[in-house]
Amino acid sequence: MFGKKEKKKSKPEGRRVCVLGEEKVLYEGKLEELPLREDVILAKSEEFFHDPNPCYIHRGAVSIRLYLELEQALEKNNWELWNRYADVGKIDSVKEG
Repeated sequence: MFGKKEKKKSKPEGRRVCVLGEEKVLYEGKLEELPLREDVILAKSEEFFHDPNPCYIHRGAVSIRLYLELEQALEKNNWELWNRYADVGKIDSVKEG
């Protein structure tokens, strides 16, 4: 009568990064868990959605877009963008893994 319960597929491991500044580790973990600056989230929410006080849905959508931009900046060694978006201190470099 009831079908077999399907096993949940596990989420793939996110892209891991090690963010460095002044020869020390500022952040190590999944890119999508990197702390983002609140002022950037609010500004981008206003830009993308005309919403200066974003709900969790808009906040999540903005965060995803910012993480995608950071991922592209990583491939180009664009630390200026990382310094603008990330809330971890002055970034000198980012390594994967």
